[in-house]
Amino acid sequence: MRGLIRSLGVVGLALLSVVGLVVAWTAATVVQLTATALIMGGTGHSLSSPPDDPVGYINPYMSNAIDGFINPAFASTGPGGTPIDEVGPGDDRYAVVTPEQFFPVSGSMTFDASVTAGLANVSRCIRGSTDCSYNPAVPGAPAGTPDATDEFAVFGYSQSAVVASLLKKDIIDNPDAYPDLEPGDVSFILLSNPMRPNGGVLARGPEGLTIPIIGITFHGATPTDSCNASGECYETVDAAAQYDILGGDAPASLTNLLAIANAVAGYYYFHGDMQNASLEDAEYQGSHGDTDYYLVRAQRLPILMPFEAFVPSPILTLLEAPLKAAIEAGYARDVNPGVATKVGLLPFRDPVQAIVNIVKAIPVGIDDAIAEASGDENNRPLGTDPLTSPFGVGGPELPDPPSADGDENSRLGDDPGQDALEGENAEEQVVEGEVIEAGAPEGEGADNLDATTPRVGPRPVTRVGAHIRSTLDSIRLSKIRGPIRFDSQRDARPTSPATPGDDDTAPNAPASTPADTANPAAA
Repeated sequence: MRGLIRSLGVVGLALLSVVGLVVAWTAATVVQLTATALIMGGTGHSLSSPPDDPVGYINPYMSNAIDGFINPAFASTGPGGTPIDEVGPGDDRYAVVTPEQFFPVSGSMTFDASVTAGLANVSRCIRGSTDCSYNPAVPGAPAGTPDATDEFAVFGYSQSAVVASLLKKDIIDNPDAYPDLEPGDVSFILLSNPMRPNGGVLARGPEGLTIPIIGITFHGATPTDSCNASGECYETVDAAAQYDILGGDAPASLTNLLAIANAVAGYYYFHGDMQNASLEDAEYQGSHGDTDYYLVRAQRLPILMPFEAFVPSPILTLLEAPLKAAIEAGYARDVNPGVATKVGLLPFRDPVQAIVNIVKAIPVGIDDAIAEASGDENNRPLGTDPLTSPFGVGGPELPDPPSADGDENSRLGDDPGQDALEGENAEEQVVEGEVIEAGAPEGEGADNLDATTPRVGPRPVTRVGAHIRSTLDSIRLSKIRGPIRFDSQRDARPTSPATPGDDDTAPNAPASTPADTANPAAA
């Protein structure tokens, strides 16, 4: 009997040990699933008070950043996907103070000086420095500065997307300066990013070149190569409005004046609205390295929008298809949005194909106009098909969004379609006479969007089993991330419109913490 009791005791102890292990692992996982939000404003909005109203502007701006972008970016998708904790009402969120000036448009600081100061401060914040400058007047602001051991979601919009991009670059290049951070501990959400590899105006020009007087430096592309050997990355989401010249969708041609004029109009009409948007408004455009790219489709060419007040819509629709074909000929839509693509001199990257597309677009425009005027979408007497691509006639279709059912090594290059993107980290290649910093090997053109838009599989959240196994070998649990789903809430909006000005320039990321240029705003 005593032996039986002793055996039952051993079994009971073993069961309690297992339960304790599970509870401990679950508790540790819960801690890892929360994120501290570091949110920065756009040009003209430093998130300090004054000038920004902490209740009327900053709080709604931050709420939309979290509900519209950060939380959807960290949520899981797919059948059986395990949802992770988002930045909830009780989690820390910081209105990080950055100058957000751009002389002579806004403030007295040049773009470079403003970005340098902003980078210095957000770097202090993410290192857990007590010199981190944030706005404590915002409702629900934390009582103290961030803890360096936190896991962070860094949100940058317009100019502050450059700040966030340079912070990411500094973390990758100088890991010793961020001893508490490793891939998986920080994620980046970039809106209207002037450093978007294929489309950002600061990535289009000669890297390192500075425009004097106004102080704008071409910093190159936001890095996408943060993934380590185990597949953990500084996960990044980059969302842009189509045809926003300063917000991540600048033409790849210096001489396609129609495309340039359209993109300038796109900045005027679309750029300021991105802060009020959400990932519900965006469509998946492709993935490269550690970054997923999203595009907010333009419902009308911005160059035609001034005429909407007095020109019948079907007439504008008639013109849209051929005009879009000519405009899109000045873009590099056949190249993955994560492949750094320099500006070219030719008005059309492929002149022959451009002419063919323009000619094909004429009957499409006629059918579109007739269908709109008649109110019957099937009334297309010339027999053309309605366009589904945001890039018009001849433009590539957008890929399907990343699914949650891939294998756990998707970040290691084992993605579908990856064979066509061997040599992903190659520095540059020549395509149609243009220099393109690319991810395809030299000699392999990036002319096939399917080939240059690899489907990145699941985020680490879909690799929960792998993380459970890794806890047996590692004390520190890697951060769990999930792919984007379009289910964000949009119940918080800034009440006053922003007028951000996107330009480029940012200093080399600091390896040490520069002096403060902004103090926490008073309530």
